[in-house]
Amino acid sequence: MKLLYGTGNPAKLDAMRHRLAGLGIELIGLKDLGGVKQPEIIEDGKTPLENARKKAEAYFNALHMPVFSCDSGLYFDNVAEDDQPGVHVRTVNGKYLSDEEMTAHYAALAEKYGGLTGRYKNAVSLILDADHRYDAMDPSMESAPFRMVSTPHPMSKKGFPLDRLSIDLRTGKYYYDLNEQEAALDQLAVEDGFLQFFERAMEEYHKMERYELRTIRQDEMEQGVAIELACFPPNEACSEKSMRERVQYAPELFLAAVDKETGKIAGTLNGLATNETKFRDAFFDEISLYDPTGENVMLLGLSVLPEYRGQGIARALMEEYSRREQKNGRKQLILTCLQDKVEMYKKMNFRDEGISASIWGGEEWHDMTRKLND
Repeated sequence: MKLLYGTGNPAKLDAMRHRLAGLGIELIGLKDLGGVKQPEIIEDGKTPLENARKKAEAYFNALHMPVFSCDSGLYFDNVAEDDQPGVHVRTVNGKYLSDEEMTAHYAALAEKYGGLTGRYKNAVSLILDADHRYDAMDPSMESAPFRMVSTPHPMSKKGFPLDRLSIDLRTGKYYYDLNEQEAALDQLAVEDGFLQFFERAMEEYHKMERYELRTIRQDEMEQGVAIELACFPPNEACSEKSMRERVQYAPELFLAAVDKETGKIAGTLNGLATNETKFRDAFFDEISLYDPTGENVMLLGLSVLPEYRGQGIARALMEEYSRREQKNGRKQLILTCLQDKVEMYKKMNFRDEGISASIWGGEEWHDMTRKLND
């Protein structure tokens, strides 16, 4: 497979080529495209993942080929939100800082807090075709935590001003004083995180070629009902009446993974749009709460039949659903889950908001949210 890495940086391209060498991928960069016109991209996302998605989607839509893009942000522990750099590492109060200005700004920030502990969070967005998109901003892709101090190293390297202030926690050395082997340890760990992402994505992609992700049809209503009843215990399953009403009145929010070989639905993800921001158990039963123009979606059921599990269908359903609703202008996806599913949804880029007010099925639930648009 030929895959475009959305970067013009040859060092980044070479490093990624080396790391992904065993996956059967022919990796090319933007400079390999020659005179092909490339899109102009405004990186105005609020997180590294939002920016990675923007870039990947722009390249995919313009060049019509498999592509991935990356982005990163700097995050400090225990600082005020106004002082958190995030994706705006070089831009402060709307001003793009020079190397000298960056050193002065972050030295003052370290002085203000008596030193800082930070890490770089990295994100990747991969689009193989219109139906197969994979995103991640996992802890495995983060840099090792480091200490930022207010006293700059006497040496300065153009383009790396923050390394003058950064202390490696393992050795106690400034980044500028690390030898080649010491400096490589963190980079290898980050690269391993990206390798794991691509291994997982390619495995799921080859498995998911068997399935079509699409809106459920009215003549598939009974399959949708049967999957709900098969995948949830009686105290947690929604009623047959509620499931039929969702297919009838909100089919555009009822996504199905269909086995191309048999025509059978292997899994579903469904919900209702609303302007409400807090989950209520009433959404499970009352179709009258559905507002087609709502800015949020309450997800009411992610189900995969037992014989189809372990193939990445749940993740694929969630990513396709998220892409659709982001394109539709929705702000966030909201769901509840049991404690043993919290980590699964975190890997799907949901945030655990704590114990929910829901008492559905007599269980204790967690509220989970995934931002789509702000």
